[in-house]
Amino acid sequence: MKRVLFLIVALAFAFTLSAQVPHKGGAKKEKIEDIVTDLTPQQKSRIDAITQRSSKNVEKYRSQLKTVRDSIRLYMKSRDDNSAKVFPLYDREARLRAELSKEYYRTKVAIDAVLTPEQFRLFQQSIEKKRHGRRK
Repeated sequence: MKRVLFLIVALAFAFTLSAQVPHKGGAKKEKIEDIVTDLTPQQKSRIDAITQRSSKNVEKYRSQLKTVRDSIRLYMKSRDDNSAKVFPLYDREARLRAELSKEYYRTKVAIDAVLTPEQFRLFQQSIEKKRHGRRK
């Protein structure tokens, strides 16, 4: 159940970030404006503000995660037992992943609050359709 919730949150977040982050090859990511075509200018500006704030936080967590993973990799190359140094790094990595998941969820909730009930339904249907398409 947690994996499904995380997947839904991650997909919603990916849709919202696609407006802010240039896509690197492959299929073009959909923007929320492409899915929910009747957004008002006020809704668009609120969603943009939410995604910009979230992008900064996500980048901060990803940067910290990269640093922690790089440190873990250095210890993994050694034949020595560095448990006392590595185990706290694993704990830090888990906390950062949790914070990243929380940020995705906060972003999803904030964007959902901007949408009307009909827009929310349309957005959820799109996410479900994509999720089912990836399963096949």
